[in-house]
Amino acid sequence: MEMKKSKIIFEQTLMISTGIFFMIGLGGVITHFTGGEFGLEWYHPISIILISFLCSFPTLLLKESEGGRSSALRILLHFLSLLAIVSLAGLIFKWYSGFMSYLSLAMTFVIVYVFVWIGSMWMGKVDENKINKALENFHDEE
Repeated sequence: MEMKKSKIIFEQTLMISTGIFFMIGLGGVITHFTGGEFGLEWYHPISIILISFLCSFPTLLLKESEGGRSSALRILLHFLSLLAIVSLAGLIFKWYSGFMSYLSLAMTFVIVYVFVWIGSMWMGKVDENKINKALENFHDEE
């Protein structure tokens, strides 16, 4: 069971970081072509990876508490807890400086959140197909 938790944390950290870095890259390209200036502080990449790691823990709790509360309520609590983590981290690491830049951060968060959900479902489907294939091979051997 501990291996499954480690896998969830690793996959979520990787997917969240990938989504964020993709969005930053896309923002950099758009800024470049519109003639604006774009830059990151030296600590931004490591802070993004750290926060991605921290954001994987509510996901682990969401997956472990699949009984009890309704699915929609659990997803809403998950979304709000991650938004709170990202908002606080953004304040600490100076990812935003005013309301408009915070709004941009929040929109980016929503896009990355959807990306991670889609990625998680896709990876789950891949794992499910691998298990089904292994079961078919096992039954064929018998």
